Amino acid sequence: MREHIFEPEDLQRVVQMHVDAPLEERFDRITDTLHAVYGDHIHPGQDWIWSNAGGIMCSMKVLHITPWEYLLFCGTAVGSEGHSGRHRAELWDIVVHGELQTFKPDQFRPVTFRAGEYSYLSRGATNASALGPQCWLMEYARGNVPSMFPFGLGDSVFSTLDVTDIRTTMKCSTKLMLEEAKLAVRRKISGKRRPAPRLELIREAQVAVASPRASA
Repeated sequence: MREHIFEPEDLQRVVQMHVDAPLEERFDRITDTLHAVYGDHIHPGQDWIWSNAGGIMCSMKVLHITPWEYLLFCGTAVGSEGHSGRHRAELWDIVVHGELQTFKPDQFRPVTFRAGEYSYLSRGATNASALGPQCWLMEYARGNVPSMFPFGLGDSVFSTLDVTDIRTTMKCSTKLMLEEAKLAVRRKISGKRRPAPRLELIREAQVAVASPRASA
């Protein structure tokens, strides 16, 4: 069984540590903390990229990606809604700012998530997702990441026809996957194990972690 780098509860704690920071500084502060905890597995300095998937238009900034995990910021300044997709991976959307609402076909009222809380979408499940104005998320996926690319790029290929976004997304994803592969090769050559995350940097913080709620 493949060993994963991230745990959703730890990522949630990182976000909660910074929910009181000004929005313009929040992403940098979260990224700095993630880099301190997870080291070179976090890749700061990536560009914000348009993302169109399932009818939801937002911008995203990738922090980490491998064939079995990804971590990124995503969100919208004006609001957007659409289909979650049905994936061969689990998804956690931790609210950094604003309000996320979801519902399933048999629900008549939305489930609402606010800053510091997260929505969980199990493998093979779906929901309708509505990102309110100025809703920003940190999204973590665990599972078959390559299988998610057709959904993630489908609207750009068949609707917006934005070749620039497609090219930029693939370039960024390939670059960060290669960076992770290099780290793995260097560890194998040196015979060293992957360093454990410095979780003491976040677990010592006095943060009340909100109970997770599943959106599907």
